Amino acid sequence: MTWRDGIAAAVSMGVVFALATACAGGTSESPRASAPAVTSTPPPSAFETAAASFISPSRGWVLGRTGCADCAGLLMTTDGGDHWAALPPPPAPIGYDTQSAAAVTNIAFADAANGFLYGPAMLVTHDGGRSWTREQLPPVPTFSAGAHSFTIGGGYAYAVTQPSENAPYSLWRTPVTSGRWTRLRLPEGAATPVTWNGALSVYAEGATVVLLRPGFTGPRAGPGQIGQLWLGADGTNWQSRPVPCEPPAGGGAAVLSVAIGHPDAWLLDCFNNEQSQQEQNTRHHLFGTADGGLTWVQLPDPASHDMPVLLADNGSGHAFLAAEGPADELRATFDGGRHWQTVLTPAGDFAAYADLAFLTAETGFVVVATYNFPEHLYRTDDGGRTWRILRI
Repeated sequence: MTWRDGIAAAVSMGVVFALATACAGGTSESPRASAPAVTSTPPPSAFETAAASFISPSRGWVLGRTGCADCAGLLMTTDGGDHWAALPPPPAPIGYDTQSAAAVTNIAFADAANGFLYGPAMLVTHDGGRSWTREQLPPVPTFSAGAHSFTIGGGYAYAVTQPSENAPYSLWRTPVTSGRWTRLRLPEGAATPVTWNGALSVYAEGATVVLLRPGFTGPRAGPGQIGQLWLGADGTNWQSRPVPCEPPAGGGAAVLSVAIGHPDAWLLDCFNNEQSQQEQNTRHHLFGTADGGLTWVQLPDPASHDMPVLLADNGSGHAFLAAEGPADELRATFDGGRHWQTVLTPAGDFAAYADLAFLTAETGFVVVATYNFPEHLYRTDDGGRTWRILRI
């Protein structure tokens, strides 16, 4: 069943199912971008992957730790991860242990030349990662589970910033080919800091930009705690959209994704965390929209009992939910949401996921265990049914 077939079939049954994709790494390789030649420098013997960004099934980059607790390294591949070459170390520490304001924790490339390192600092490259310039932006929050504070779409990069804890959020935009950042006006309520888990998140597909202010995901969210959604064009002309989470037991809005090539098709997970210590009494309630959030339909729940971190869609009827907790797992549906199954269970708990994204209907990537356990970059070439580790 293709993505469009899934939508058509769902509509014929009176149900709208929007499969969606995480935006990180979801841009295509630009034919106009100047791709630097890969050097013959081999990768270091000890490299711990923290984040990854691919612009095609063959070309990608990984950010990781090498040499010391906060020493950042950068590798590049042009053959899909079979071979890697080391690029010059970026001029910033890796941030998972230090959490320094000057550190970075994630990576995103728009094309073969233009890329970004971020969280909480912001660095930009226009030569494929050979050199980096530090941008003068406030910190980009990345340490909250489910936070999606950076995205690329329509030739622009967008970053949510927060100068300090409990300070208001700001939204910035720059053309991917330059470092000229412009502060955008946020819709009413979006700048208000989130006082529970999470942070203001931004998603883009083409010119469509979606903002999610997450809801309260603890037990029994109140009527004003389910979260807020806004839709804009190129980060402007914001329109409020209803959040389908149903208080008090239906949870709050936790993570969202926007479908590749279908900016009006979104998937939203409403999470209700009623756990007692390590007893995971939690529920996920999935909703889909095919009209840009004007109307929503509840979809079958994925039956995962951990905290939602990422949502993704391969564009042909396969959706994926990465969850973090005592039983970390990547769950998937291959029939438009009717049934869910576990497709990846890393060795560890509370190990975290990063950069779950598909480049085609068949090929996708995800980083698992970004802290606490041995890190791995996984690749799938069968639409997410099986995953293999890429050796770095």
